[in-house]
Amino acid sequence: YQQPMQDGLLWVYEGLTSYLGDLLSARSGIRTPEQYRDNLARMAARLDHARGRTWRNLQDTADGLPAMLGAPSQWESWRRTVDFYEEDVLNWLWADTIIRRQTHGAQSLDDFCHRFHGGGRGAPELKTYTFDDVVNTLNQVAPYDWRGFWTERLTNRGPGAPLAGLEASGWRLIYDETRSDLQKAEDERDGSHAAYSIGLRLDKDGVIVDTIEGMVAAKAGIGPGMKVIAVNGRRFSGQSLRNALKEGKTNPAPLELLVENSDYFHTYKVDYHGGERYPHLVRDESKPDELSEIIRAR
Repeated sequence: YQQPMQDGLLWVYEGLTSYLGDLLSARSGIRTPEQYRDNLARMAARLDHARGRTWRNLQDTADGLPAMLGAPSQWESWRRTVDFYEEDVLNWLWADTIIRRQTHGAQSLDDFCHRFHGGGRGAPELKTYTFDDVVNTLNQVAPYDWRGFWTERLTNRGPGAPLAGLEASGWRLIYDETRSDLQKAEDERDGSHAAYSIGLRLDKDGVIVDTIEGMVAAKAGIGPGMKVIAVNGRRFSGQSLRNALKEGKTNPAPLELLVENSDYFHTYKVDYHGGERYPHLVRDESKPDELSEIIRAR
């Protein structure tokens, strides 16, 4: 406790761990391939709408970890949170696709993990490592500009999520009106998720957990901490909000949200007609399905 935390490599010992945890849940059968893809789509969409990526890079979120763990949910889309976990799931997937491409399928990230984490015979050892150790081991598996790759990943500020690895694996992120089982479970636990339509995340009581800067609700003046009381004149519920979003596709009138802000009430008119939007992955048939091979049981 007398020394600063050395958290500059969180993208390895937390980010890679997150990638492997999700990967092994699919390989072991704990998650079905569809469940794995739904979870990957959820992470990709969340990062793709994290407006804080336009000013705060991945390395800064790792360096700022001690001050961020206790931060509230309000404004996290703009502030960023400890989303190096999720962003590095996408980054290490990207690294895996590069290794496979560079070696024509002879090597994968599995081989990197064997080299990097695998020890010799005998008693367990504690070995620290550096950025150079990561880069050098990756080059032993598949020669590539790994220093440039990770430097770009750590310093890039978007816009949008790093989706190149996902797309290289043969899948694309899309949005449609169908909630996945994962999304339904998340809504049941946490509340309504309209982040990718009007840009609002709400709890079950209609309290706004966060807004997405630049999307229609935030542009209308709605912010975290406010509470949605009614939607188009009907008492708020997750279902009433979903119904209103769906009806708005054919109704030219704006979406009306009665919002409580401390002791004040105001009706916000949100001009949105795009319906519900939920993330999914779909196959890109122009590319090999590497993602299914990556999560295949070993």
